[in-house]
Amino acid sequence: MLYHTYVKCRFDIRVDLKKFGIAIEMDNELTIRIRRLYAAIDGIEESDLRAFKGKIVATEKHIEFYQDFRAGLTDEELSNRVHSLIYNIASLYDHLRKWADNNGYNKNKVEIAVNNSEALKIIIDLANNDRHGYPPRDGGRSRKSPKLVDLDRVLQLTTGSEPGSGVAVTFGRDGTPMIAGSGSAKVIITGDVIDKDGNRIGDLSEIAVTAVEAWEQLLQNFRSTA
Repeated sequence: MLYHTYVKCRFDIRVDLKKFGIAIEMDNELTIRIRRLYAAIDGIEESDLRAFKGKIVATEKHIEFYQDFRAGLTDEELSNRVHSLIYNIASLYDHLRKWADNNGYNKNKVEIAVNNSEALKIIIDLANNDRHGYPPRDGGRSRKSPKLVDLDRVLQLTTGSEPGSGVAVTFGRDGTPMIAGSGSAKVIITGDVIDKDGNRIGDLSEIAVTAVEAWEQLLQNFRSTA
């Protein structure tokens, strides 16, 4: 494998703890849970491309290199990192309900947020699959029996928000990836999510982004009623 690129997609998940924590007075346990989510995100992405030098192969006629962004990670290590993220997103369901109930908010809003987010339902199903086995009863919360396949660690290129933005990757003489253009790049662990019939539902990284955004929207909702 040389490298894969995911163009015009992103994997940048951050909830502003200061904005939400001060406004709605998160307790220490919930804050720790959100910080654990950040740590899980950091475990599957790396923006310092100097850590991913290609292997140089020199001959009398030319120089070539082989690039594998796994950097020695096994399938099991990739799976552990991804499932840490999945668990941390999914587990906020119970912790947000407990926090809301203890702080005078309507905990049913947490259930409503999940019901209104296909991404959250899929992430919760993936967590339950790993905990209880596959397939889930009645297709799980999503009713799609989602399953994670083809995990890999790949290079993701992201264009900027301005019109005409572009991004490209080249490699230095020592094999170090170098980014050109107004976009950005990082190495991420991701995979495909498929249903019980093998049909592709989507990319795990994009589903995870959408799921965390749904939690963020819920926190904003709680904040507006504080």
